[in-house]
Amino acid sequence: MRRTGLIGVVVLAATAAGLCSASASDSRVTDSRADSPSGESVTGRARVLSGDTLLVGGRVIGLYGVAAPGLKQTCLNAQGQSYACGAHSAKALAAHLKEATLSCQIRETDSYGRAISVCHRDREDVSAWMAEKGLAMAERGEKAAYVGAETVAWGKRLGLWAGSFEDPTSRPRTSYVRANALADAQPEAR
Repeated sequence: MRRTGLIGVVVLAATAAGLCSASASDSRVTDSRADSPSGESVTGRARVLSGDTLLVGGRVIGLYGVAAPGLKQTCLNAQGQSYACGAHSAKALAAHLKEATLSCQIRETDSYGRAISVCHRDREDVSAWMAEKGLAMAERGEKAAYVGAETVAWGKRLGLWAGSFEDPTSRPRTSYVRANALADAQPEAR
């Protein structure tokens, strides 16, 4: 399904109705049951595997509540020209995180083997940053924590919202076994 500005009207209406809210090698795994239903948090520097998947502390981490285009996905910009939006999303995330230490609270493990987590760089929620910059779409349903942040990008026509794109929230993925994850990361090697 091709996304364009029309989705923004629905997002704005849902936000206005109060149905959605915005959230605005030294590694370790710790037990912090109060912060995370799974009882784990992972801390360390991130290696970006894609715009919504990281390697932190030896764990493949999926960013909670957002979905970025796949590495090979292309989109159309505001001028109708094709560009590698998936690679752009991953590179923008890598540039933003640089050498920062992330703290990720694991919520669940998805069917692809990713530890779906809320990750923070200092006090900044990384998923919210991705949605606000238009580099990833907010999930809907029970994981709709970042729809308000996405609305900011839609309103300013940032990132994906400047043109048109395939909805990444339902894109097929491959299993993130550690060996595959490192191989998949090679295009983003810094």
